Amino acid sequence: MNRIKKWLSIQQSQNARLLLLVGIVLFNVLLWLVSSIVAYLIDPDLYGSIVSSLWSSGITWMLEPGFYDPSLSPPIRIISIIVIITSMITFSGGIIAYVANLFSSIIEHARKGRSALYIYDHILILNWNTKALELIADYRFDENVTEIVVLSQFEKDDIEKQIKRKMYDMADRKHTKKMKIIVKEGDVYSKQDLDHVCLSEAKTIIILANEDERQSDIPNNPDILSIKSLMLIANTHLRPEQTIIVEIRDESTLPLIMDKISRQLSLEHQIIPILSDEMLGRLIAQTILYPYLNQVFQELLSFAGMEFYSKHNGSFSDEYVFNPCAIPVFERHGILYMLSESERHLDQRRPEPFPKFDGHVQLRHDFSYPETTIVIFGKNNKLKFILDSLKWFEKDANTTVHITHIPGNDPKTITKYIKDIEKIDTILVLSDDHLDPKDFDSSVLVTLLMIQEIAKSHQAKIVLELLNPRHYDIAKSYNIDNTIISNQYVSRIITQLSKNPSLYPLYMELLTYDAENASYEIYTFPVETMIQSEWPITFASTSELIHTIYDTSDATFMPIGQISSGVVEIFHGNLDHTGPITLEPGDQLIVLCK
Repeated sequence: MNRIKKWLSIQQSQNARLLLLVGIVLFNVLLWLVSSIVAYLIDPDLYGSIVSSLWSSGITWMLEPGFYDPSLSPPIRIISIIVIITSMITFSGGIIAYVANLFSSIIEHARKGRSALYIYDHILILNWNTKALELIADYRFDENVTEIVVLSQFEKDDIEKQIKRKMYDMADRKHTKKMKIIVKEGDVYSKQDLDHVCLSEAKTIIILANEDERQSDIPNNPDILSIKSLMLIANTHLRPEQTIIVEIRDESTLPLIMDKISRQLSLEHQIIPILSDEMLGRLIAQTILYPYLNQVFQELLSFAGMEFYSKHNGSFSDEYVFNPCAIPVFERHGILYMLSESERHLDQRRPEPFPKFDGHVQLRHDFSYPETTIVIFGKNNKLKFILDSLKWFEKDANTTVHITHIPGNDPKTITKYIKDIEKIDTILVLSDDHLDPKDFDSSVLVTLLMIQEIAKSHQAKIVLELLNPRHYDIAKSYNIDNTIISNQYVSRIITQLSKNPSLYPLYMELLTYDAENASYEIYTFPVETMIQSEWPITFASTSELIHTIYDTSDATFMPIGQISSGVVEIFHGNLDHTGPITLEPGDQLIVLCK
């Protein structure tokens, strides 16, 4: 008896639903047998045999609850009524309730996103943080991506509401498309849950940093949760074409991933660690020095407009003279990087090579970079990389950058640090990234109020860093057009790399000032500081402008865009057929050079 009780207790804990179903079936089988035998014993002449009674008494009453024969003897009628009522409750009612509960459970699992998927060639996002919304939003401009799956421990309904609100905010954007976004609620460290979102069939796997735990809560390594996910995924049977992008927050995590996971498992070409603070710090530094680069990078790092592509074993010289719809950037390790509106344009060809331009413009040889003074408010993980990039810029450009870091935004502290500065060119306000997401950008917006008069008196440009894109309209209302939305930039870099991992070396080079290795960067130069000529200068087409500047500068400056009357335009379309293009004093050229 104890063994039976033990077995029943275990089954009740592990298989309660199955135990209930078996109990319902057994009880009704017993009811059928007992009622049929009793009916036969009461009136054997009516049924003839027990077998006949089994098929014409109990089973009939159970399957046809409406069956009641008043011509039968009173004892048989009483038994039939008892069986009919009991079977209606335990058999019909029990089975219906069981099936209804089963359907309800299936629906609930689907609503919670816990059911298994069958999907392939999708983007799989593991975890959910403040960058995820921007990441998903930017995929709307991609020509190819159609399915995105999110696996997170957060409530499915909450995430879907955030996505719906974000997509509604973007409803007025042109050239966007509908996507299938599937949110699954589960454990990113569970092999079963990863199998349910078809990990092995995903085109790209994106592991987002866990922002739910602040750095103070995980003193040893703030990226331990991302590392755990990567360790689990890297040891599955990944296909060679699958890419894993993992966002990290700490520099010490980078060698850990590269040496202990990527190299040991021979996944160097599949795992891309993104140290977002480093990339954003470098980008912010460039934007401080050349404010228009904010708008330039917004387009180049997005699927909207011109973007970077890679071409294995491509020829720079061949693309330069034969392709009218793409601008070759540079070659690295057998990969040619190009700018184009679409991947389809990479194969466009002119019937004849573009002629080498003999030139009617002359470039200045006394080209120099002026000294600049920068004041920085706030402190976050990006500040180290900002300061490091500015030091490299001084060496790269052979100039001086004066930096003042102000630790607070109260009037006394500001006055103390500002009073002896004669001229301020740029004021940078950094957002505290150690706060809870609901408090993001609070200090930035307060500081913005405090520095209005200072910026006006020095005619200084203000560069704001925001973490939450929803605060952009507030900054814009104060005429702060040069606003860097960090989370948006990180998301755009990740989306681009998820489509083409080969772009990672390109981004690192463009964002790195490095005088020793002569890396390429993007600059914006006033045309009068670059070109010695009578103004205005008119070119027959954009191609003529590009080839004129590039050939005249001995392959030093590659123009990729123009800034006229404050409007930034990256060269696009068929560059041979754009019509005349004019440069005037006050215009700037966006160039890529060492």
